[in-house]
Amino acid sequence: MPIWRWVAMPIRSEAYEKVRSMLLSQAPHTRAFPGCLSLVLYEGEGPTFYSLSSWETTEALEAYRRSPLFRRFWEELKPYFRDSAQAVSLKALLGV
Repeated sequence: MPIWRWVAMPIRSEAYEKVRSMLLSQAPHTRAFPGCLSLVLYEGEGPTFYSLSSWETTEALEAYRRSPLFRRFWEELKPYFRDSAQAVSLKALLGV
């Protein structure tokens, strides 16, 4: 059963367009990473962006989080946060 990763990224208002562009540019690379099953990006109020990704295994998710692809992107993104990002990994108890 896949693992899901939910990340809330509260950003500064003035950085909205920049962060939106960064997230959309990064998405195809994340989706192509070995073990990634899906990635959906959401916009919320605040402004806050959210990502929901599914991974084949916890190890696949951790490999992505340790990769230069993710680390470089996250370092570029962090200065635009207005508060710390919140992330949680989830395993489904029951599917649809």
